[in-house]
Amino acid sequence: SRKYALFEDGHCRAQLHFEYLNGKVVYTLTNGSLHQQNHTELTDVALAASQVEQILKENGVLKDDERISHVGLRIVAPGSYFLSDHIVNDELVERLRGIEYLAPLHIAASLHELELIRKCFAGAIVVGVSDSAFHITKPDFAWNYGLPLEDADRFDIKRFGYHGLAVAAVVHSLKKADKLPPKIVVCHLGSGASVTAVHNGRSVDTTMGYSPLEGLIMATRVGNIDVTAVQAIKTLLKFNDDDLDIYLNMRSGLRGLSGTTSDIRELLELQAQGDHQAYLALQTYVHAVQKAIGQMISVLGGIDLLAFSGTVGERSFPMRQRIMRAFHYVDLNLDEETNNACGNPFDLTLISELGRSKPVFVVPTNEAQQIARQVKIAVKL
Repeated sequence: SRKYALFEDGHCRAQLHFEYLNGKVVYTLTNGSLHQQNHTELTDVALAASQVEQILKENGVLKDDERISHVGLRIVAPGSYFLSDHIVNDELVERLRGIEYLAPLHIAASLHELELIRKCFAGAIVVGVSDSAFHITKPDFAWNYGLPLEDADRFDIKRFGYHGLAVAAVVHSLKKADKLPPKIVVCHLGSGASVTAVHNGRSVDTTMGYSPLEGLIMATRVGNIDVTAVQAIKTLLKFNDDDLDIYLNMRSGLRGLSGTTSDIRELLELQAQGDHQAYLALQTYVHAVQKAIGQMISVLGGIDLLAFSGTVGERSFPMRQRIMRAFHYVDLNLDEETNNACGNPFDLTLISELGRSKPVFVVPTNEAQQIARQVKIAVKL
């Protein structure tokens, strides 16, 4: 899928979401109270950027004499260079091409999107917005693997962390509502998933590392795995590097564990029908999230607030309930009624027991708004 949002003076004028439906590319336009879905002539969702301006004009969101002045694009890539936001130029593109072999599925998509955006919005300033920059405040020791430091420094192999835009958006929402205590843990659970420890609004550790593959079990990504097991898979299945990349990123995680689907909703239905493999997949996922939350509580030396974000974190009350069963010992207790009623919140929603628990919030993740904020800073608007 592809998501776009139009901002003016910090206000969101419209949102566009492109996805496949019955083999065709459709878009959903949200503009105030307007919420409509239409088909496109596109055969590939990766070409969605070419249709954005036309759709906005056809639906009266953008006037004929108005132009897009700035475009922000999330950049997910390893390397110290990508720990900062950059106005896109030939150097940034070449740096991405230089590391494409490290994560061909992700970086190739970013390069294609960049090329399309620069072509379709030729008069706009394009900003590559780092998905790792929020984690730059981690202490030195939280960046390291147990590798010889000389090699790690020479080849820039560090635990960069990702989902920084999502976590920054959560922190911004809590701070704006005057509900940001010193020690918080953010569980961003979607098709990708991570858990981050935040102290006084700053990242101190996160589960993702050199790439977004590390950490939790995700929808189709393997998460943490012994490198020797990876070598065994590559040898036994006679994979080349591309085969292995696809296997670990697209055929593992919940999809691999269940053997059927990566969709949490479908897995819950299958489990209710007695499918043991679906049950095992969900429990393995919950166990991984619980371990990660425990690690981040330890990093912080306690916890004042827990936040759920991302598609699963925001919409799946059964998964929140299962995850939270492990945390009564740190005074985190869900209120069953408010948790069950929280399925697609539009604002901060408290789902913990009043008076008997530290706060647990579901926080809608507005990454587009965060990107817009960082674009303004990058171009000094």
